Amino acid sequence: MEQLEGIQLEKMLIAGAHLLNNNKEVINAMNTFPVPDGDTGTNMSLTMRSALNEMQKANKDSVSSVAGALATGSLLGARGNSGVILSQLFRGFAKGLEGKDHVRPKEFAAAMQDGVNTAYRAVMKPVEGTMLTIGKESAKAAAISVSKGAGFVAMMEDVVRHAAIVLEKTPDMLPVLKEAGVVDAGGKGLLHIYEGFLLVLRGEEIPAQIAEVVEEHVVKPIEAFRTEDILYAYCTELMVRGESLDADRIRDKIGDMGDSVLAVGDEKMVKIHIHTNHPGQILELCVEYGSLHNIKIDNMKEQHAELLFEVPQPIGASRGQAVVAVAAGEGLGKIFESLGTAKVIQGGQTMNPSTEDILLAVNEVPQKEVIILPNNKNIVLAAKQVQELSDKEVRVIKTRSVPQGIAAMLAFNTDVPLDENVDSMKRARKKIKSGQVTFAVCDSKYNGKKIKINDIIGISEDDIVVVTNDVNKAVKDLLFSMVKDEDEIITLYYGEAVDKETAGRLQEELFLLFNGKDVEMYEGGQPFYYYIVSVE
Repeated sequence: MEQLEGIQLEKMLIAGAHLLNNNKEVINAMNTFPVPDGDTGTNMSLTMRSALNEMQKANKDSVSSVAGALATGSLLGARGNSGVILSQLFRGFAKGLEGKDHVRPKEFAAAMQDGVNTAYRAVMKPVEGTMLTIGKESAKAAAISVSKGAGFVAMMEDVVRHAAIVLEKTPDMLPVLKEAGVVDAGGKGLLHIYEGFLLVLRGEEIPAQIAEVVEEHVVKPIEAFRTEDILYAYCTELMVRGESLDADRIRDKIGDMGDSVLAVGDEKMVKIHIHTNHPGQILELCVEYGSLHNIKIDNMKEQHAELLFEVPQPIGASRGQAVVAVAAGEGLGKIFESLGTAKVIQGGQTMNPSTEDILLAVNEVPQKEVIILPNNKNIVLAAKQVQELSDKEVRVIKTRSVPQGIAAMLAFNTDVPLDENVDSMKRARKKIKSGQVTFAVCDSKYNGKKIKINDIIGISEDDIVVVTNDVNKAVKDLLFSMVKDEDEIITLYYGEAVDKETAGRLQEELFLLFNGKDVEMYEGGQPFYYYIVSVE
């Protein structure tokens, strides 16, 4: 094959998305830091799903149109650092194919290199041994192959072969991978995408499930959308918490009851979104799997009808500054709102919001100047993409934890210019020491510590400092490692797995252990993390 058309590129991307989705749990298990957090396989798969959704609108006669839709969809749907890096690879790739109706191997290889250049620029401190390395080496293999006169099939065979070899070497590039005994998860995901490319180029049969993945998310443009055109009236969102949950099984169960179906999560919690005419039936079905939380049902026909009327905004409503923050748990949400946060996005560990989720929140607040607090290291990159997507003046403060976000909010002052406000909030977040107590999601080894699945672990910033089998002991040992003589305030936010009485008893113990320190306890309601801790 010497020339690639738009429809063929789309088929390659569909196959890549399918293989990635099939292997997402294997990729998720490649966890060098054994905590419940945004999983690489899930984040990359959801990013690809958003890209496929956008590609349905593209002109299949044009490689440029398909690649452009790929870039847009993946950027909006990017979740976690791995999703953002993937979207940047596609963004540069699309730039390299701009204006082309069809593409030859040499041009395709050059576009792959454009993607690598864009992705490396997007990361402030690129680290080798990661998905970036696999992308770079894949582009290099493609360039060498086409320089020898290879067609598309031979080129992608060389790419897949070389990428697989380099992937096996990633533990030698990153000590943390070697210690955990795994290859890089993001690199593994990218390899599966390229394997999908090769599958199509060889003319091998594409499994029927691929069509289902795409059709489930078809978005048909409507020239004049009317309220009566809404087939399913109720936007229904909820979370199911329980044991041995299966997001795919739940999604299959409710899939025929509406559209825009989404079910993501893990064995203990699944987030569900569906447009349906029978929200009660959805709730009855879901309660069979576990307890229901954060239930939200909106009448979309009513909302659309209201949008048809022009509602005048109060004078000055768009002036000033607003803060959009990410936090998981009703208690933490209320705390951020009480401090003046205009919009709280429910998310964080295991539930990384997409770039589009954050963009929608930014656009929903009336103010023209918006500050974003990601409050999680795996959400920072997705938040930064909003800066160039929004027409508003957007700043991202790189808060890597909830305590950093709360400290930043305490310094928020609408009476000063935006840049001055951001500077003071940045200084405030640096004064806080953050800690977390959670459980290990897999067997692992970290900094010489052997960790078994379900062990209780205490984390100070990004370092596992405590491994035990008792939650309260983990909190105490963690604080002993964090608290210094000059520190004055210890604050704990207890999660949904901890009741108020248990938290209160622990607070009393900490008063005695840290005599002279102020110990505060608040309900956070966060999933998966027993306690979030701050020391200042």
